[in-house]
Amino acid sequence: MLLAPPLERTSSCASSASSAAGQSLISGVTASTAQSAPDLSPQPLPSRASLPLLDPSIKASTIRLPLQLPVPPTAFAEVEMKTLIVDDELGDAPVGFAVGKLRQLGSSLLTSTSATCLHIPAGPTAGPYLRCSFPPSRVPVPASYLPSHVLAIHSTDSPRTLLLPIHGLLWGATSPLLSFLTSRPEKQPPHPSLPTSKRPPPEQDGPSQSEALPVIELRLPSSSAFPLLQGWVYLRSPPVLLSALLPAPPKEKPSSPSPSIARLLNPTPEAEEQQRTEPVTSDSLTEKLSWLPPVTLLRHVHLVHGLWQDVVALQIGDEELWKAMGLAWRILVAALARRDQRSSAAALSTSAGTS
Repeated sequence: MLLAPPLERTSSCASSASSAAGQSLISGVTASTAQSAPDLSPQPLPSRASLPLLDPSIKASTIRLPLQLPVPPTAFAEVEMKTLIVDDELGDAPVGFAVGKLRQLGSSLLTSTSATCLHIPAGPTAGPYLRCSFPPSRVPVPASYLPSHVLAIHSTDSPRTLLLPIHGLLWGATSPLLSFLTSRPEKQPPHPSLPTSKRPPPEQDGPSQSEALPVIELRLPSSSAFPLLQGWVYLRSPPVLLSALLPAPPKEKPSSPSPSIARLLNPTPEAEEQQRTEPVTSDSLTEKLSWLPPVTLLRHVHLVHGLWQDVVALQIGDEELWKAMGLAWRILVAALARRDQRSSAAALSTSAGTS
């Protein structure tokens, strides 16, 4: 299987080397960003992604953005849980229950993907299987806790191929297009997206054991935004995703930093006390973000757009995920529009003063 060179990975291992696109939301025009009274009812989501670079043509022109993030023309089909395949450790429980238990362990499972060492071969090809070693443990680790597959993400926004170890059952329960993935590679039935050659046996790699995991190649619109989707699959945390999709608001005073988004969505006694004197609402956050440079806001618009494209391409209909993307989009567009209105008012005031 040919991979677009060079290969890129997100694992912390120091020893290794480093489908259909969604429609475009952004079109260059000569009109300014439109605004009406936006509905900014909060409900937002995961792990940090790199911000995409803006095309110079976008920086040099004004753009028109829809006030609402478009929804799919038809509802995406839900994953049939009964069709998912689990290993013997999970086989005694209903599949939906097993998936729920894995999701409860999402934070630990995400950590295990970061600790997995990918042994990437030299050259532009990774082969049908990629050998991975897992950190040694003093106690036996259930097989279902370890990554089962490696995603190779090809995208139009990067020449690099992003390699990510994943837990197949979690992804299979999230996207209908990936529902063929199982909890363990040895339970994996044949599929056109899977290697046809025999899987190599495990090997002892010093104190840890290495396994050959099947490589699943995906062509998606955005590899820059894909780590956010990975974080959602494992953490399913709207506040975490929203804080990654939105830029940090500018600080008004060094001695009085703005309340974080996490405090807004997960109040603590200290945060509640602060909100009594300075309420944090979607509108107040929009106002603060409107004072950021437009290029900062546009880069985050592109990040939301990239995530939206990947979600559409994988036909993920998760309601909370869509709410999170929709809220981030509305806040960013409203902030851009508010900035435009302020600039227009200042220009008119200057023009009136000189006439």
